[in-house]
Amino acid sequence: MMLRFSVFLILLALTFPASAIGTAGLLGEWEAAVSPENERLYIKLLDKGKAQIVSEYDFQPPGQPGKQRGRATTYGKWTLKGSDIILSYAKVQDRLHYSARMPLSEIGLMGSAPGLKALGKVDPNSRIGATILWKAPHEYKVKPPESPLGEKPPRSPASLPAAESK
Repeated sequence: MMLRFSVFLILLALTFPASAIGTAGLLGEWEAAVSPENERLYIKLLDKGKAQIVSEYDFQPPGQPGKQRGRATTYGKWTLKGSDIILSYAKVQDRLHYSARMPLSEIGLMGSAPGLKALGKVDPNSRIGATILWKAPHEYKVKPPESPLGEKPPRSPASLPAAESK
């Protein structure tokens, strides 16, 4: 009888949604895989239902040489309903589903990790869109797309071996 009860408790614990881990387990940074252009998107879920949505990107100022790093931060609020996080900001409401084992195959990697994925129709003004966010810290990067013929994309000149001169 005790063994059956123990097995029942273990199975019950494995099926708990995000609400079972509580808001404390969701606090912190959730980051998308870094794009080939080195763009980053992450959200910070803070105490008392506060949130930040942060985008980092490179841009070239008009009339100036070289690129600079830019950052755009939007402030909002978040709540937990079952295993879904409702993120509200700038008249937008994103619904993100928590999964303890979000597959990394979405970005060309093997395995799984805790993640947040958009549910339902994505608002056109959403800063997150359909991007999957994984619990940070991590170093996931989106693999660059292959060419139509299945060949690898050309390497940058800096990565090519130097030619020897005679």
